[in-house]
Amino acid sequence: MATYVRQQEIRHRIGPAGRFQLKVTDGDVRIRPAEGDEVRLRATFEIGAGSDEEADRVLDIARLIVSSGDSYLDVQAPGDGQLGGLTQALGLPDRSTLRRWITGSPRVELSVDVEAPAGCELRIDTVSGDLVVHGMRGEQRYNTVSGDQYLTEIGGSVRSNSVSGDGTLRADGPIRVRAESVSGDLSITSPRLEELRLTTVSGDLEIEGELAQGELARSGEHRIESVSGDLLFGLIGSATFDVRGISTDIQAEMAHRLEGRMDRRRVVIGTGEPTIVFSSMSGDVVVRNPRRLERKVASQSAPEATGATQSTAEKAPMSEEAIEVLRALERGEIDVEEASRRLGERSSDA
Repeated sequence: MATYVRQQEIRHRIGPAGRFQLKVTDGDVRIRPAEGDEVRLRATFEIGAGSDEEADRVLDIARLIVSSGDSYLDVQAPGDGQLGGLTQALGLPDRSTLRRWITGSPRVELSVDVEAPAGCELRIDTVSGDLVVHGMRGEQRYNTVSGDQYLTEIGGSVRSNSVSGDGTLRADGPIRVRAESVSGDLSITSPRLEELRLTTVSGDLEIEGELAQGELARSGEHRIESVSGDLLFGLIGSATFDVRGISTDIQAEMAHRLEGRMDRRRVVIGTGEPTIVFSSMSGDVVVRNPRRLERKVASQSAPEATGATQSTAEKAPMSEEAIEVLRALERGEIDVEEASRRLGERSSDA
């Protein structure tokens, strides 16, 4: 049996802010921004068949189904409704056998490449396939089952649902994120998170960025709920982590203040604004300085650092008493507030 390659191309204008919807099963999907207001889709079918004629018959059944209008394009793989009544054409005994024949690996392997307006509304649903999206900026909704999501240089707003797959989101500007994940890890990096609402079951979270506050944060607070996953947060700026969970450990690499009781603790960093609520049955929290965004943060703070170095050089060397206060702070024997008070007293005495 040989492998025959067939392609289906779809083109349709939806405008710069129109809607594109895609639903496929057993296929990888790649999406990138297009120039202009037209969606261009190419579906590639690798068909295992005994002849060109047989491959063409399979293609006729496996073709994606198109529905379109002035400002939208909907594309989906054939479902049971389209498969019914075709068994006789292929000489197969029943519908279930036909379905196994078309979707079973390696009989037909599907991959879909899409170019769409960067600001359009995206609605993507995939089963048993990976999703790769680059450079989209509009309202985006991604639903995947048994496949990974990999989103890069994303902007706008993202709603993501994932089952049995990992998710990676890399934004190069402000973004709003709402995501739900079951049996998969989730990694999000953005210079500024204007909205963050995450729910995970049996998966770890790695977040990095600055949390918007005040009017920029739609609800006034950001929220993460986890059943058994840990949270690793690379924080830019300030925040208060409101941690709710009896079996939850908290660690912070930077200076902070710890408040509250065992089942509800607050880790206050910097000014303490905004607030992010983390609820978990058994997940731990680690707050650290950013890793992926550290170069950008360093370049933004470089002038201030230079000024601080010049100012420090003019001052007298730090006393042994002041060094001992800082060492006590590092060991966790005192908090930042107490260290500031002691250093202030020694400065006044001097």
